[in-house]
Amino acid sequence: MKKLLFLIITLILVPVVSAQIEVRDTVIKNNIIPDEGAEYTLFVSNKGDVPDVFGISISDVNWRDKIDDDFIEIGSGETAKTKVELTPNKGLRAGRYSINLRVYSRTNPKIFADHMLIVDITPYQDLVSAILEVNPNGLEPRKENLIRVNLKNMHNIELKNVNVNLNSALFEKTRTINLDPSELRGEEFKIELDEDTEKGDYELNLVVSYNENVLVDKTERFSVGFYKEINNDEVVNEGFLTDRRKIVKSNSGNVDSKESYKERFTPFESFFTSVYPEPSSIYKQNGLVYYQWDFTLEPGESYKIEVITNYRTPLSILIVLIVVGWLAYFTLWSGVSIKKKVLTVKSGKEIDMKIMIVIRNEGKGRISNINVFDYLPEGANLPEEYGTVKPLRHKKTSRGIALVWRLNEMVGGEERVLSYRVNVKADKSSVLVPRAILKCRRRGRTTSSRSTPLRVRA
Repeated sequence: MKKLLFLIITLILVPVVSAQIEVRDTVIKNNIIPDEGAEYTLFVSNKGDVPDVFGISISDVNWRDKIDDDFIEIGSGETAKTKVELTPNKGLRAGRYSINLRVYSRTNPKIFADHMLIVDITPYQDLVSAILEVNPNGLEPRKENLIRVNLKNMHNIELKNVNVNLNSALFEKTRTINLDPSELRGEEFKIELDEDTEKGDYELNLVVSYNENVLVDKTERFSVGFYKEINNDEVVNEGFLTDRRKIVKSNSGNVDSKESYKERFTPFESFFTSVYPEPSSIYKQNGLVYYQWDFTLEPGESYKIEVITNYRTPLSILIVLIVVGWLAYFTLWSGVSIKKKVLTVKSGKEIDMKIMIVIRNEGKGRISNINVFDYLPEGANLPEEYGTVKPLRHKKTSRGIALVWRLNEMVGGEERVLSYRVNVKADKSSVLVPRAILKCRRRGRTTSSRSTPLRVRA
């Protein structure tokens, strides 16, 4: 009996997660870097029968919270929203965190609902990747050199005021840039060395920082060589859907020079690009295609590179294929032939003619609404004898008497013959038998065909 009483008291005292509260959130930003806040819009629905005041609390000691409305008065069946910001305490390690948020009734603390908010903290060292591009032949005194830094934002986080610093015993360059989420960006630094800079190997340190936090810290070696002068000349010709560039590198110095030239393309551009001569190497890096030419220029020697991006030829081929397909389509599917044959029996000045009209569907498709018009020779009487198919009617026109047949349809490869006998009075040495005309419809289009006119000697 005592055990049963103890169980009842325990159940009464334990708080109950109530179905009277429903909590959901919309993420504004939950992929953050250290010292940055995650933001959410929190929606709280009162499923109870009476209005109530609800409190919101975060109990995780590793996080600082900022809630626009700590206490929300919500009517029965209504929903209210508030903004919640969570900032990690200093020193909290990077990773994924689940923070418990509790919404509870101010009038009855036993009525509450717990809701998990997910936050991803990205460490500074994983934010940005950087690649240094330095002329493999080294930097040259008395000449402007270029050092390129290729930066990539590795996450969907906007980075403003990123500091890029190049430092060596010979020079120091600093630049501040912005990196959009997942952006790939190249920064070129112009480097000029003193004319008396000694030949040799030097260290180049690259430091990329954000909010006084180091993102990249790497050191590479570069060389300073003999004096040489390489002239670069580039001619660009742009046309309709074409881009032609001619790059000429000339050695105006007094020593042999090993040169390297790179072109970058997107995968789509590279598919329509041709280059002359062939590059020494082709490789992919950070989603781009690189063409690289490596060559040696003797004093007074030049090296020419031609890069042609042509979208017009593929477009022309596509148009030709469409036209050929269109012609093939109508050749195979809409060919209808009509031929006229005449058998004659001469009797004095009159000619007894048997005229046959041969119709053939040369294509594979079905034709319908077939109308055949045949004009009688001059001086002919109306026919009194027809083949198996008689004309629908005859009519007088400016070209003479016309016989009109109408056929419903013909399947592909089908042939039909229309025939009749006619008596013609021959006033001349020959009689002209006019051509027959056929009109029909196939797939909603009207097509026509004509026979060759014939001449019969009297």
